[in-house]
Amino acid sequence: MKFPVCEYADSEDGFYSQCASCPIDSSSPGCALSELEDGNYEFEGTTPHGGVRALFHFRDNEGNQVVKRDAIHVEIHELDEMGHLITILYGMVDPEGIIYLKRSSSDEAHRQDNLQ
Repeated sequence: MKFPVCEYADSEDGFYSQCASCPIDSSSPGCALSELEDGNYEFEGTTPHGGVRALFHFRDNEGNQVVKRDAIHVEIHELDEMGHLITILYGMVDPEGIIYLKRSSSDEAHRQDNLQ
């Protein structure tokens, strides 16, 4: 899957890895992520697990929300067209990309969606 078109780097398999560690500020024209008012980041478009958007929650080692460039951990929520959670991916941000630690199961994503 080619995901998504990035003006700064070739679009290749493993977009989440590419975007999570990218040093480009999301306010730059051509960045695939948009910074939201709540401090999270959003990608709008087809996601690898069939969603229409993905929310990136960047965290430090203590679990506090931080800007992307200061992140140690990332949690990526893929959402469908109704805003329902499809899956959650957990990883560590690394200068070479993202190291995936865990992917939620469908049941776990559904339970998490019901909590929100």
